[in-house]
Amino acid sequence: MERIKIKSIVESILFLATEPLDVQKVAKILEVDSQVVKSCIEELKQEYLQQSRGFLITEQENGYVLVTNPENSGYIREYFDLEQKYISISQAAYEVLSIVALKGPITRQEIEKIRGVSSENVIKSLIEKGLIREAGRLDTIGKPAVYEVTSLFYTSLGIKDIDELKEKILKIQQEDTSI
Repeated sequence: MERIKIKSIVESILFLATEPLDVQKVAKILEVDSQVVKSCIEELKQEYLQQSRGFLITEQENGYVLVTNPENSGYIREYFDLEQKYISISQAAYEVLSIVALKGPITRQEIEKIRGVSSENVIKSLIEKGLIREAGRLDTIGKPAVYEVTSLFYTSLGIKDIDELKEKILKIQQEDTSI
């Protein structure tokens, strides 16, 4: 199969996929080596960047995702008349989200111990928004649920995993010279 055809198929799958693209699965379907699929994705990523396209391809822990270019978010929001209440989250939600991202998987009780206040409703809200999810249950008394951030969380930040998030935080801390 010609490389241009492989890139076209990969791009189509990325466009329609609701979950991150699984390189191994695509390679099996196309009967090509997974490195061929990866290199096609990398070429597409570069083309999108060089041509200032409306889409970008981001890598996540479990595959690749096609996302809108963050530079266009204001226009997209205005076009679709997205109200700020659907986009923004409360200060409490930011706190819980930060705790889950950096300490997760973590239980509600552990979150509440860190924050010092009840977090049940905030957790429910973040689950509804798709930013965190229940990652299982501890094998202890009461079998409490443990929570972790979702791929939507990483996608909305334009990063692929927790390691990249920690790198960005460290970089910001190093650049911040204020006291």
